[in-house]
Order: sequence, then C-alpha cells, then structure tokens
Amino acid sequence: MNKAYPFYMFTNCKTEEAINYYAANFGDAKIENLERWTGDDPMGPAGKVRSAFFTIKGATFRFMDSEGHAHSLTPSTSIFVNCDDEAELRRAREMLTDGGFELMELGEYPFAKLYTWVQDRFGLTWQLSLT
Repeated sequence: MNKAYPFYMFTNCKTEEAINYYAANFGDAKIENLERWTGDDPMGPAGKVRSAFFTIKGATFRFMDSEGHAHSLTPSTSIFVNCDDEAELRRAREMLTDGGFELMELGEYPFAKLYTWVQDRFGLTWQLSLT
C-alpha cells in the first residue's frame, strides 16, 4: 500500500456507486479495499464507505463517503489518465460523460495528440490524454 495517494471525499455518499462504475468500465481498474462506517462513529453514516482504495493504471486513490460538509469535489483536482490508444480514450470519454459533461472539448492540443477534460456524474473530473 502506498503511503501517499490522492484522496477524494464524496459528500453525496456516492463512493461505492462511483468506484463500482469505474471498475466496471476501465479494463485495469480494481477496488483494492473497502471498509464501511459502523454507525458507532459520528464521522460517517452507518453502512456508507469509510475508506476505499481504488487502483487504475497502477495508481492508487482513496475515496470515502461523508455527510454534513459544505464542500464538494472541485474540478481543480482531477485524475489524469494517459490512455494506451485512441479507442481507450474515446471509450473512457463516453463512459465518463454519461451523466457528466466535457470541461475541455475532445481534440488535438499542443501537449497531446488527443485530449479531453471531463466531469463525471459523481462530480469527479478526469483528464484523458493520448500523447
């Protein structure tokens, strides 16, 4: 287990739905560990995700459910994915914009042959690149 990793808090308590969606749609994604709030701790709602470690393309992320916070996910922090080929990038874009939207239009940019920046239905943003 990495000692440092990106951490995302879903204040809408959609962590489990989100990571199951990502794992089902990214070929190499995997839920490494999932722990639930027991209800004995006032920090989280019973049965919701206390901690989930999720891996995609060898990178590990930690997610959790939370209630009662005024903040939510922000597009200023995103998951950047270097895709293996154009087909993978287009599949990921289609999956992530289903219920979400594009922040930067799919196209060629000075830094990538093909690139897009999207926000998914859970509020998490992704930068997809083919260099």
